[in-house]
Amino acid sequence: MGGIQERVPSALQAVRAAYSRLSSRKQGDVRSAASPKAPAETLSSIKGKLAPLGLFSDEALLFLSGGGNRIIMDASGGLVGSSLFDNLDAPFALFDVGTFALEYAKRGKALKASTDDMAQLFGARVPCGERPWGRSTAFLVRDRGFVVTGRYEEELVAAAILIEKACRAELLAPKIGQIQYLNPALCAAEHAVYLASYSKREKEANDD
Repeated sequence: MGGIQERVPSALQAVRAAYSRLSSRKQGDVRSAASPKAPAETLSSIKGKLAPLGLFSDEALLFLSGGGNRIIMDASGGLVGSSLFDNLDAPFALFDVGTFALEYAKRGKALKASTDDMAQLFGARVPCGERPWGRSTAFLVRDRGFVVTGRYEEELVAAAILIEKACRAELLAPKIGQIQYLNPALCAAEHAVYLASYSKREKEANDD
């Protein structure tokens, strides 16, 4: 799983680089305002980035919302139904099993932020339960895996990579030493700054 460890910084760089491309993106049909791609193309792109890292398994589900439409696709691109995404408010969402995420999700415990990357994307903690809700950036589905959301493709990919990495660190903690968690107030501040930075650039792009 060394690839997971190596790809987190580059994934976050991709997230930040995406800001500069927002002005060329337009909303339409089921395509998200954050992506001009057709659903099948979006799935192929996301799968291509995650599969080499052991993510986007055969059990993966991709949720897309845009233009008043909501669709769910399985790993092969077929349209399916699932109540897993019923309470989510995001243009992109991905369910996957993961390897370390699945094992950690069996504990039924929230995942606390231990790195700045986690704090920026997830805030102070990633909750664990039966299904995600609202604007949850990441959620551990008890005994099943995880759901991550994104406002655009690069953010979704970064979130999936990061949650698997974080669960890996938690499971290996007995061997590598105790994990030092970040102060919840600091996490909230970092998350707010991250969201505000995106929102400002999105507004500027839409105003052009």
